Amino acid sequence: MKREFLVQNPRPDGYHLMLELYGCDQDKINSRKFLHKLVKSAVKIAGLTNLGSRFHQFEPQGVTGFTLLAQSHISLHTWPEFGYLVLDIFTCGDHQQADLLASHILKRLRPQRVSSQVVRKGFKYPREDHLAEQIAV
Repeated sequence: MKREFLVQNPRPDGYHLMLELYGCDQDKINSRKFLHKLVKSAVKIAGLTNLGSRFHQFEPQGVTGFTLLAQSHISLHTWPEFGYLVLDIFTCGDHQQADLLASHILKRLRPQRVSSQVVRKGFKYPREDHLAEQIAV
């Protein structure tokens, strides 16, 4: 990995957005190609760095996908027979990028209902300026 990726957020904090999408269009969430393109465009719009993706089409139905980001990752899993999609977006630091990415995906999928949960990770980890204060004491 190139060093510039590490400079984006040198602290181990993050924003984990977990979404459950109900009432999705079955054809859209059963298309590996559609979902891969959707995630790829959302990553670009959010200004994140895509390091690679792997999407798999199940038979008779369902898709699972993962995109590795310099800022962390995105994963999704679908059950088209129920119109149900689970989406996880984890970004280091900037929650606005994760929210923008999710917004883009939701606009394209237009689920009937969304359940969301946010988990902040590492936000209690001391910053460098706090470390200097602790060392000085």
